[in-house]
Amino acid sequence: MNLEPLRPAHVPQVLATMRDPATLRFTRAPDPVPDGWVEQWLTRFDGHDRHAWAVLDGTGTFVGYAVTGPVDHEGAEVELGYAVAPDARGRGVATAALLAMTRWAFDAGLQRATALVSTENPASARVAAKAGYVLEGVLRSVHHRGGRRVDLQCWSRLPSDPDPTAAGRPGQTPTPHA
Repeated sequence: MNLEPLRPAHVPQVLATMRDPATLRFTRAPDPVPDGWVEQWLTRFDGHDRHAWAVLDGTGTFVGYAVTGPVDHEGAEVELGYAVAPDARGRGVATAALLAMTRWAFDAGLQRATALVSTENPASARVAAKAGYVLEGVLRSVHHRGGRRVDLQCWSRLPSDPDPTAAGRPGQTPTPHA
């Protein structure tokens, strides 16, 4: 897997991924996701110390997207997120993306990476665990969208935590392109 900065060429695939009901229920995107919304959403990443990448498989095919919240340079921390295209699920895409973003964060000198996962999304919790994240607890009744509130698990990883790719697991951590 490789990460490359999201570009306008990726918008149709991002939109299809966001509109998938299994993705949409765990994001803050509007339901339904209107045409033009992804382009507007991507402007949040222009010059605001946030990052967005397309996740590509070994053939260069779009298999998902990965994003950061605003990088907190003073606190040396960042929140990471990911979504996998429907036809790419079950292939380790989310884990590879989270590992790549985590490596990027630690290479940038950040001291904490966080993933917030809905308590209703056990697949994403497994991704965080496979990527070496530690469950810290649950944030209760967090605003989601449309007045709905959800509970979110808070997972984190520190540079001093064991590297899950070095523990006899096959493959290497992909690295996002700048």
